[in-house]
Parts: sequence; C-alpha cells; structure tokens
Amino acid sequence: MDNFNRKRMKKIKILSGILIGFIVISFMGYVIHERENIFTGILKIITSPAVLITDFLVIGGIGASFVNAFLIFLFNFTIIKMLKIEINGLIIASFFTVFGFSFFGKNILNILPFYLGGILYSLYEHIDFKEIFITISFASALAPFVSEVAFRVDTTDTSYLNAIALGILIGFIVTPLAKKMASFHEGFNLYNLGFTGGILGAVITSILKLYKFQITPQRIISVEYDLALKLICSGVFLSLIIIGYFINGSSFAGYKKLLEDTGLKADYVQRYGFGLTYINMGIMGFVAMGFVVLLGETFNGPLLAGILTIVGFSAYGKHFLNTIPVLIGVYLAKFGSNTDTFTVALSGLFGTSLAPISGVYGTFWGIVAGWLHLAVVQSIGTVHGGLNLYNNGFSAGIVAGFLLPVMDMIKNHKDKERLKYLKRKKQLYEAINLERKKFEELDEEH
Repeated sequence: MDNFNRKRMKKIKILSGILIGFIVISFMGYVIHERENIFTGILKIITSPAVLITDFLVIGGIGASFVNAFLIFLFNFTIIKMLKIEINGLIIASFFTVFGFSFFGKNILNILPFYLGGILYSLYEHIDFKEIFITISFASALAPFVSEVAFRVDTTDTSYLNAIALGILIGFIVTPLAKKMASFHEGFNLYNLGFTGGILGAVITSILKLYKFQITPQRIISVEYDLALKLICSGVFLSLIIIGYFINGSSFAGYKKLLEDTGLKADYVQRYGFGLTYINMGIMGFVAMGFVVLLGETFNGPLLAGILTIVGFSAYGKHFLNTIPVLIGVYLAKFGSNTDTFTVALSGLFGTSLAPISGVYGTFWGIVAGWLHLAVVQSIGTVHGGLNLYNNGFSAGIVAGFLLPVMDMIKNHKDKERLKYLKRKKQLYEAINLERKKFEELDEEH
C-alpha cells in the first residue's frame, strides 16, 4: 500500500510539482505560439449550444477549451475542500469525467444550475450536500439542456431564466432517480448517471418537442490538434505512472492483485491505495490512446473526453484485463456495418463502462457486451435528442440490463449441470467403494 511518511511525502509533492509544471508550461508555450484569443474563445464556448456533438476545440480553440476545463476542475475541487469530502476512487472518476466532458458539452456556466438544484434537494431532504456531490457532478451530463434553452431554442427575454430553472429542476430530482436506476443494471454499468440522464433526458426532450421546441443534433469535430493532444495525454499518463510508482514504494508490487479484481463496485483507492491506482490510471490512459491510434482516428475533444473518462474510472472498476474484451467487441462490431471510425472509437472508449461484465462473467461476455453496445448506442441518441452527454452510459445501462438475465440464466444452468455431474460422480464413487468393500470381505472369508 501507499508509503506516505513525511520525508517521502515531501519528495512526492516535489516530483508531482515538477511533472505537472513541465506539462503546464509546455502547454502555455504552445498556446502563446498559436496566438489564440482565450477570452474570446471562452465567451464562444459559454454562449454556444452544446448538443451532441459540439467539440469546443472548434468553437473556442485549444487554449480556451483547456481553460474552461480547468475552471470546472477548480470549481469541483474547491467544493471538495470546503465540504471536506474524502478523496476516493469515485471522486477521482468524477473529476476526470467532468474534466473530459469540458471539451464537449460542459462549460463553467451551464453546469451551475445543477449544483444549485442539488443544494435545494439536500435542504429539502435535510442531508449534507457532500452526500450527493458525486451524483450532482455527474448529473451535469445534461448541461446541454441549459445551453440549448438559453441560446438556441426560440430565444426570448425569459430564455435564460427558463434554462436556469430547468437546470435547477434536474439537479433537484436527479438524486432519487439515480438511486432507483442503479438497480436496473446492478452496478454492471459504471456510468449509472449516463443511464439516469438518458431516461430523464428522454422525458424532458419529449416535453420540449410537445411544445414545438425543435432540437437538432449537430456534429462539430476538430481535426487540427491531434499531435498536441497526444503529447499532452502522453505526458499526463506517464506522470501518473511515475508518481504512482514512487508512492507505491518505488515498485509495481500488488498490481497483479488489482488486475484480478472484477471491477464490480470496486474502489481501487480504498482496496489498493493511491500508488497502484495511479499506476493503473496511467496504463489505462495509454491503452485508451492505443485504441484510438489503432483505428487511425484523429484526436479531438470528444475522444479526449472518452480517454480521460477511462483514466478516471481506472480508479473505480477498470483495468486493462476487463476493458480490452469490451474494446475488442466494439472493434469487431464495425465489420459488416457502415459505422465510421470516429463513432467506433468513441463508442469503444465509453463502452468500457461495461468492464465489470467481462470481469465477473468472463472475456466472451465482455466481447458480446462491446459488440452489442456499438449497435445500441447509434440508435439510442434520438431518444434524448443528443442532450445527454453520457449517451454511451445510457446505452451501456440498456445493454447491461438486457444481458444480465441472459448471462445469469446460462450461468445458473451450468452450475446446475455441474452439481448434477458432481452428484453423479459422488454416487459412482460411493458405488465403487461399496463394491471394493464387498471384494475385501470376500477375500477375508477365503
């Protein structure tokens, strides 16, 4: 487990500061070289509709997109510190997921009404807001509703107020919905809020359409920042491995045990410590990058979100042994279909939400889950009009809910057959022993 004595802690902080500082300074140098107007970019990001798929790298540029992401990160981190919430695997997963989706869909303004709604819910239920913080942070998956109502759908003098009210309402009701929806897939979909957001989004979208609010999905994807994003990701993931290695007593000891974990409701920070968790996150970052490179796809905002989400949930349920089968399933599903490589890449990255299936039921079912996910995710987006950013989480919930009864039925049948086999074997063994005793008694008589 982690080695956090005072002397080592000081070295860990220095090492982390050097690595992070190098990445930040290099990035700032790149942005200055590109001569981007970050303030104009941020304004464009904040005031643009965010329906799937809107790549903020196109809308505001790489500098403004990263500033937007860091503002959201600092906002959530400040709340964590104020509420004194313990950092665990799920908190890390939420940080990286929300940070990733800050490159397409979420901005520092359209997420705020959800937090206000969550605060009102905590007051209504007389509970601490920190008990539902994770749910609310993930619930910002529906942030496009706020931007869509405010800046695109029949804009009027009251559009901004309507958007804020809608965000507050979603933040208020999402917690009880999320608790109920979790039982549908029994935790085998790591992105439970994606499934919840899909259901809630479908209902709200239907109401909007009933009153003539037309929502048009869009597809804006960047192609000009491929090398820069690859270098940034490689630097971050390598840093995670180095820091984790140092925290873990300058070794990879215990990582094999982590790889044996099924990933079902598994908080790796609590089970294996920060060191091994960071190592796993860094390794999984390179695995996710490798999948995109294998498909020959250009790095962009949505794919960056997918990669960072994998890294985040590598602190809560994912490792390469339970995610690769899902990636293989998605990859195989593209053959014979007309699916473009971007959709395959995005679906594969987010489809790893189904990792616990291969962890519990085996590689074969992980491949089946990935294959089925690519089929479902391409059709399910129309239900919520592209306003649920976690569309793949919605699809994964449906896939998990569909497969679980089938897998359990087959598993139970195999268990019954094995019990019958063992029973027959026991009976045969007893019969052989009985006959042997008879022969021994006959020998004694003669």
